[in-house]
Order: sequence, then structure tokens, then C-alpha cells
Amino acid sequence: MKDTIYKYNTPLHIALLADLHDREFGWITDSLKAHEPEVICIAGDVVHRVDPTKSGLVIHQTKFVLPFLRACAEIAPTFMSLGNHEWTLCGEDIAVMVGTGVTVLDNRFVRFRDVVIGGLSSAGVTAYRDYRKDKPKRYPDWNYGDRPDVTEPDVAWLGDFCKQDGYKILLSHHPEYRDRYLKDLPIDLVLSGHAHGGQIRLFGQGLFAPGQGVLPKYTSGVHGNMIISKGLANTAGVVPRVFNWREVVYI
Repeated sequence: MKDTIYKYNTPLHIALLADLHDREFGWITDSLKAHEPEVICIAGDVVHRVDPTKSGLVIHQTKFVLPFLRACAEIAPTFMSLGNHEWTLCGEDIAVMVGTGVTVLDNRFVRFRDVVIGGLSSAGVTAYRDYRKDKPKRYPDWNYGDRPDVTEPDVAWLGDFCKQDGYKILLSHHPEYRDRYLKDLPIDLVLSGHAHGGQIRLFGQGLFAPGQGVLPKYTSGVHGNMIISKGLANTAGVVPRVFNWREVVYI
């Protein structure tokens, strides 16, 4: 566990968090209290694997998510985008999350002071939402193994986002979206996660990342206008993080 600090031309002191995956978070809030960021930006995947076919809200299957969000909101204004593990959330789940004091940016943007902050939801979130529109149950039977990975995110709203005056920050869980959808847009700063630092790092290179495969291009650090967190948890089962500290990023 470490704190990583990047110097970047931004009007706010930002804490970037990503990929909690419903793990214990005391070390994270201790770091946040020590660094006193002006805003906390969570780039997706606070949730881990949950079963959308069970009765009740998915968010209530989690242990740490709601206390974590509440703790962040008590430290600084907190903004969150939705990652691939949030694909099971329905509107009621998101309302519960908003009740913690966090601003959930689901393909939308808000203004904070003179800064415009947007959140680009994972393609899987959009795909599952479309899938269940005409279903009689809020959570239709769709096994995790059938999760919607190979789809496109909803980028139509980014045109309006980019027309806004002021410094523009976009939370985009997937760093691979940058080259596909974002690189030609007038966005000042993109904040991402998802790659978990490449899981195993050798000579500064991550070995694998979902969405990018072997020897991925984007796993951590600063890449033009994008900063990537290595993440807050290890979720790769028997494959440990090697030479790859979990991190809280400060910008």
C-alpha cells in the first residue's frame, strides 16, 4: 500500500481511487485524512461480484461499499463513475449509494466550482440496462459469465460535456477507452483504473490487463491527459499482485 503523487496542471487537489472491489478500506481513509484532498474521484469498481438474480437490492450484498462511500464523502466532496463491476446496479441501488453523500456520475456531468466533472459508465453498465428494459423482473436471469463485456459505452453525451466552459475532468474506469473514444476530445484530465497495474509488474511493465490483454499499454501513471490508478485491491484469485503496490493517487 502506498501513496502516489503526480504533479499535473489541475485547479484542484484530487485524490484518485479505483477498484476497491468491496474490500476493507481503513488504510485508504487514513491516507485521505492525512493528504486532505479538495475532491475525491472514484473511477469505478467499488462493487465486486454480486448475484443480480437474488431478491432485494444488489448493493445490500456488499459489505464495505456503503461505509466506504460514506467515509469518503465525510472527508471531501466525492464523485464516482461506474465500472464494469457496477453492471448489476439498478436505479434503486444507485439511489442508496447517492444517499451516502457521493455524487454518482452515470454518463453525466456536474459543475464543481469552476471545474466540470463527468463520469463515463462502463459499456457493460449500458448493455445490461438495455437488456433488462423489457423484462418483467428488475433482475432478469443473466449469469455473471454472460456479463456484457464486448459492447460500446454511451459516448453521445460527451459532446455536451466538451462544450462546457471550464476545466474538464472525466472519470472513465477503462483506460483503453482513451484511444477509442476520447483522445481527440477537448478534455483536460481523464482519470482511470481497471488495469490493476497489470497485476504483475516487471521492469515497470504490467503483464496483463482486462480489455488490453498481454503487455498492456495503459496500466498506471500519466499518459498525456490521462492518469491511471493501479487500484486498491487484489481480485485476481490465485494470481497475486507482484511488484505492484495498491495505491491511493494524489494529483
